[in-house]
This record gives sequence, structure tokens and C-alpha cells, in this order.
Amino acid sequence: MDSSRNRAPVPDAPEESNALTGRTEDLGSAVEAIKGNTHVAVLLLGDSGIGKSRLLEAVVAGLHADVTPVRIHGSPSLANVPYGVLGPFIVGLPVQEATSQLAVLRTFWSRLEEERQATGKPLLLIVDDAHDLDEATAGILVELAAAGWAKLLVASASRPGLPEPLLQLWFEGIAQRIDLRPLTQRQTGAILARALGPQVLPNVAEILWEASEGNPLLLNGLIDDAKSDGTLLQRNGVWLLTRPLNSHGDRLSDVVRRQLLRRTPEERQTLNLVALAEPVSRELIEAMVGEDPVAVLIEHELIRVTPAPHPQLRLWHSIYGDTLRNLISPARSLQLRQSLLRLMDSEPTSAEGLLRQVSWSMECGAEVDDRQLLRAAVLASRLHQDDLARQAAALVKDPDLQVVARSVTARTLFNTSDYAAARDILEADFAQGLSVAVLLTGTLMWAAVQAALGHPPAEIMDRAGALLEAGERLATEHPEDSGGILAATRERYATMHAMVFALAGEYPADSGGAADPGPSGNVLEGAFKLALESERLLVQGKALQAFAAASQALESAGAGHEELYFLAEFLVARAAAAVIHGGDWNAAETLLAGVAAGPGPNLISFGGGVHAAHGIIQLYQGKAAQAMTTLSAALESLRLADPQQLFALTAAMAFAAAAEVGAKDKAAAFLADYEAAPRAVSRYLRILSEMEVVYGKARLGNYPGAVGELRALGRLHGDGSTAGLEFDSLALCLALGDREAAARLLELRPELEGPRAAAICHYAAAVSTDEAADHLEAGKACEDAELWGFAALAYDAAANGYRAAGDTLRERMALSQRKRCLDRADSVAGRDEDAEIDALGLLTRRERDIVALAVRGLSDRQIAAELQVSIRTVEGHLYRSYAKLNVKGRDQLPGVPPS
Repeated sequence: MDSSRNRAPVPDAPEESNALTGRTEDLGSAVEAIKGNTHVAVLLLGDSGIGKSRLLEAVVAGLHADVTPVRIHGSPSLANVPYGVLGPFIVGLPVQEATSQLAVLRTFWSRLEEERQATGKPLLLIVDDAHDLDEATAGILVELAAAGWAKLLVASASRPGLPEPLLQLWFEGIAQRIDLRPLTQRQTGAILARALGPQVLPNVAEILWEASEGNPLLLNGLIDDAKSDGTLLQRNGVWLLTRPLNSHGDRLSDVVRRQLLRRTPEERQTLNLVALAEPVSRELIEAMVGEDPVAVLIEHELIRVTPAPHPQLRLWHSIYGDTLRNLISPARSLQLRQSLLRLMDSEPTSAEGLLRQVSWSMECGAEVDDRQLLRAAVLASRLHQDDLARQAAALVKDPDLQVVARSVTARTLFNTSDYAAARDILEADFAQGLSVAVLLTGTLMWAAVQAALGHPPAEIMDRAGALLEAGERLATEHPEDSGGILAATRERYATMHAMVFALAGEYPADSGGAADPGPSGNVLEGAFKLALESERLLVQGKALQAFAAASQALESAGAGHEELYFLAEFLVARAAAAVIHGGDWNAAETLLAGVAAGPGPNLISFGGGVHAAHGIIQLYQGKAAQAMTTLSAALESLRLADPQQLFALTAAMAFAAAAEVGAKDKAAAFLADYEAAPRAVSRYLRILSEMEVVYGKARLGNYPGAVGELRALGRLHGDGSTAGLEFDSLALCLALGDREAAARLLELRPELEGPRAAAICHYAAAVSTDEAADHLEAGKACEDAELWGFAALAYDAAANGYRAAGDTLRERMALSQRKRCLDRADSVAGRDEDAEIDALGLLTRRERDIVALAVRGLSDRQIAAELQVSIRTVEGHLYRSYAKLNVKGRDQLPGVPPS
């Protein structure tokens, strides 16, 4: 017998270790079951690539000193051959007895007994790919286990599942079944940290987790391929994705090839058709290949089917799509396309179906109608599939449609912050066109590009006057439509006017310094006016009202504005600025989670802004070390794509964080980034950036004019119209030890809104009285607002006051509270147990009860029965709980008892 069969490999390779991430409990449970007397078998079940074989080997490694391991491997080619996989053990059996169960059992046991006697240890039969065992072999193994002659360690795919005899062991309660679940997002992050190091941009883990669907085999393939082709790379110590994942690299292609080798020719053709056309009608595919291959692939979870009344097929793992398509030659792809089109009686109705059909046509060189190309280009750009959008747009031949196609191309360039290239495309078509539709095409994107390039609003609108002139010319040429033409161009001009001033956070010279957020028939114009009003209120210190205005703008803008794809994120950024300024951290996290919940490409474009917002929150809370790390990572993301022009603000905040912790070299690098970057488009964010830079310079020392400079930045107009900005400047002055700032903060207190302002003003009041008890109360107020830096300052002042009074007991108490705040400020980034419990304070009593039952593993129906409510009520409470807790599903819920 081959001696290698007895070896028990230890899973010490990085990939093996990665596959076992999060499986510690399963490993311990399996080892304990094998060692115990209750179970005769352990059954490991899961999808292909989920890590069954790795876990199986880890169990063997944990038992190698106590058992005699004997390996048996299921084989698809022998699945219908009785006792086929036992061939190496029964070679001496006469042919006439090869079908006798008793003869096979005796011969097999004789060989096993030789192994057991050689080692003197109990037998452990290790069966991998048990779903490919024949029923007869499974029956033999069950006989041995049931008789107590050997124990079984079995790994099998969930579909088609275990042979009936092995499954019967579980039904009888003498086998332990362990179903391996997909990795959670947190486990995916742990794998990335182990493989790449701790500095991995958070959106990398999220994108890879979603793409792999928690499958370790696919995840490792994606990581390797992304590193090989430069999609995943390290910049300044930070790992980030430079573009959407390429899912047809060598590693993934190898995984898919091995899957295809196990399928019949009919099943391979079915997979190819679904990959090329998904989502595609089940009836259509069955008409081409028959019902049986489709049924088998559905049963084996290689393709999935949408519910009736119009069932459609798609690949079970969407990541397989590009890989499969890349393995099909263009000639074969064209042949399959023609065969499918002959049976189709209509064009795809879904956006995904249209994109796939157009992409498929382009891949195999088939002709596509201009309008279909343009529809696909617009859809692809909206979904951040920039390469596909540019390819489709480039093939449009109609001159009028080419204007729209060029604007789509410009949008993809804007998406990657290549504003100059986008401007060059849009300038050529601006205020041109022989119809009002063509004339207006790309005009909003043109204005956004001009703003991104740093042109002031008045200058942009002066140049935009050419649009009005063009409208008047067109109206003269078409007198029958002159009214509609003039109305359309004037409305577009008004929208551009509102947009560029909202982007800049400035008011038109004739507005008297006040926005007009009143009702407007033009939805976009109204949304931009509300955004500008939000910024005005924020500058005035009205954080709550500013958030309400930005939220109203988000609601009124709606969705589907193809040209201004960044509109929602722009409005979210204004709303986030308000809640972060006000210090409502929970509302901020919920708001940012909405952006983070978008598709992977969207996260690559806007993820940098989300990370920057998280870093600013940490900095305001006093978590300077965490903030420096988060903001540093955000900067690397923003170097690739910065649609909201947040790079300068982020660099300024990172500089202040580095200065706060005394990291002089990093501070110098961040300052250089800030000084080299174009200034933020928004006036509020631009001034805030300047404040943080002044504060950082003061923290680094030898900057005596810092307080005066900060005060001047806070009172731009020299009057009381900028209480919000002045609060920001005075808070920084107070942190620098400027006691005079406290008196002015107390004067501003009636004008300010939000828990952050209330807590800092509470501290300012304590500074004014300099009473130890007042400082102690201020520390508690700052703690409640999660302003750990100011809380530590307050407790330190309280300790000094009690020390001067000789009250050593209260001094020790204040110092203890100060240490607790400093520990919170210096804690390692991430949601620890305390943070999870804190987050549950967001939930209502009923939401906490439902979450607790969901954590216990109850289904929606079981929860409804337990609490005597409707299933819809359970679903609604869970949906709201996910949003409040910033999680995507049950597997991310914190494990807590009900209230």
C-alpha cells in the first residue's frame, strides 16, 4: 500500500491558512467528535471551493498522533462503478466476487487491519469528494463505522450531496454534520490582512467579498489575479484597487477549467450559453440543449434560476462569467450567438440583459445598431463599467448620436478625475447642435468639469451664456418650436447656475448672500438650491437644519439623472458635512453606509470620500492615530478617483492628525500633498482645510500666529454670519490651550446646534469658571458626545483642581477617567465588543428582540411565530436594524441578548 496514504499534511501554507480563517470552531468540533464516543462519523458539507478539503486536512493534522489515517477519494468517472474507488484495496479479490458486498467487505477490512496493526492506533477513514462515491462503496463505509471498526471523516459538496447510506448516519444521530458557510466580510478582511498586511483599504475587502460571495477558493484566485495584473497594488504602504476586478485571470481561469472538465459536453455548452447571454430565458436555453443539462447544473448549483412567471438563468457565481467568456473563442461565440438569436423573438428588456447582449456582440465582432450601442454606453457608464461604456460609445456612427456618445466618454473620464481630457471632449460640442436635445447634451457635465478644474462660478456662467445664445439662434431657425426651445435652454442655464454655485458653496452676487430654496418646477435646480442652503446653514452653525436641508435635497432630486451620475454622492457629502460638524456620529455612519452599499465600481470611485469622512469623524473624536491611518488610506484612493474633489481637505486633516501624534515625517508628506493639490471646490471645505493646516503647524511647534490666524478664518465676513466656521476655529484654539476662546464660544452657544457644539461649549464653560467640579461635568458631557480628546482635557483640568484643593480621592478618580478617555482615543481601529453594544443603543426594543432571535439562527418565519407578529413586520425591523448597525445581513449582526 502506498505509504503516502498515511501522511497527515499540516495546513501551514498561506493559502491553506487563509482557507481556515473563521473555521476554528468547526475544526475543534470535528476533532472533538472524532475523539469522542458519541459519533462514528463527521460529515463536512459545503459548496465547491468553500474549504472542505482544507478543513478535512486540518482535522487529520489535529488527530495524526491518535489515529491511523486511510484516504479514499471520490471520482466522477467511477461514480457509477460499484466499489470503483476501493480498487487499490481489493486488487486481490477474484473477478467473480467483485460484486459481492460481503467479499468486498472482507477483503477491504483485511487491508485496513494491516494498516491498524502496523500503527496500533484506531482507524480513521478519510473520504474526500464523497458526493462522487458510488452507493455500494458508501454502504461498505457505513457498515465499518456502524460496527465500530473505524471512524469516518467525510467531505462532500452540498449539491448533489452525500450518498444515501452516509446521510443515514446523520439521520440516526451517530454522525456529526458540519455545514461550512461562506466567509463573512470580516473573515474576508482577516484573510486580506494575513495575505497583504494590515494596511488594506476597507473597500478592497468589501469588493472582494461580494465578488467571491465568501468562497475562499474564488477569493484566493481573485487576490492572486488582481495582484498579477496590477488591479490590486500597494501605494505608500496601502493596498487598494485601481479599477474594477478582472475576473478572467490565470488563477480563476484554472479554477473554471477544472470545473468544466467534470461536466458533460451538453452541460459545458449550457454553461457557455448562460455565461454569454445571462440573464437568459430558461425556456430558450432548454430549447437549445434540452432540459436535463439545465436541471443538473441547477441541482449542482452552477447556474441559478429566477422565480416564475418568466424564469431566467444566470451563473451561480457571477465571477465565473468573464472567465467562461474568455475561454470561448470568438468564432465559437459568434456561432452560439447566431443559434440563440434564431430562437429569440425580442430584445432583452433588462439593463443587464442589454449590456450583456451588446458586449457579446462586440466581443465576437457582430454589428450592433447605433441606438442600442448608445443605450448600452449610457447604462454602462451609470453602472461605472467605464471600459464597456467607452467601447460602445466609440462604435456609434450617427453624427447626432455621436454627441451623446462623446458626453458618455467624458463622463467616464470625469469618473477617474481626468478633468482636462473630459473638458477637451465637451468643449468641442458645447453650445453646438441642430436640435435642442443635442444642444443640451453634456452641458451639466461641462459645468461640473469647469468647476472641478477650479474656475469660479461667475466665470463659468459667463461662458455658459453661449448656451442661451445658441438657444436663441435655434429658436429663430425653428419658429414653430421657438417657445419650447427657449424654455428648455433657459431651464438648463438655471440648473447650471444653481449647480456651480452649490458646488462652490457660494452665493450669486445678486442674491444678497442668501439662497432661495423655495419650490422650483426644475427638480435639479431645486435640489442644488437646497444644497447651497444647507451649506449656508452649516456656516452659520445650524448643523441640524443644514442636515435637514441636505436630506430634503436628496429626497427631491430622486434618482436616474444620467448626466449627473455624481449628484447623489454630492448631496450625501453635504449631508455628511452637516452631521459630522454637528457630531451626530450614528447618523453620519448610516449615511455613509448608503454609499458603501453600492456596487464595487461605485466604491472604487466614491470609496475614497467615504474613508475620508470616517477619518474626519475619528479626528473630531480625538482618535488622532486612527484618523491618520484612515485618512492616509483615503488619500491613496482619492489619487485614483476624486469626483467630489476632497483630496485637499483629506490631506489637511491627515496633516493635523499626524501633527497631533507627533509623526513629523508623515505630517511633512501630508502637508506637501495638500500644498500641491487643487483647493477644494466648496468654500466651506476649503476654509476648513486651511484651519486644520494652521492647527497642525501649531501642534508641530514654533507657529506663534496660529490662534490669530484661526480666529480670522472663522470670521470671514467680520460679522456674526459665520458662527459655524467660527465654532470650528475656536474649538481648535481651545485644543491649543487658548483660554480666551472659551468666552467667545459661550457667546456663540445660543446660535449653535448639535451634540458636538454642546459638549465643547460645556467644556468652554468649565474653562471660564476653572472649577474642578465643572471640569468633571464637562468631561462627562464630552464623553457622552464621544469627544475623547476634549473629555481627557476636561478630566485633566479637574484632576489639577482637586490636587490643588488637596482632594486626592477625587483627583485619582478624575485621572482614572482621563486615562479611560485616552485609552478610547488610542484604541485599535475596528468594532470591538463595546462598540457593538453601543451600536445597539440605536435600536428600538422590538428591533433588539428581533435581532437577538436572528443571531440565534431563527428564520424570519420562526421569529414571526415567536413574537406573534407578521413576517413582513420582521423583515421591516431587520432591514431598519441593518441600516442602523451599518451591516449588510444576519452574519454581521453583533451577538447580543434581547432587551
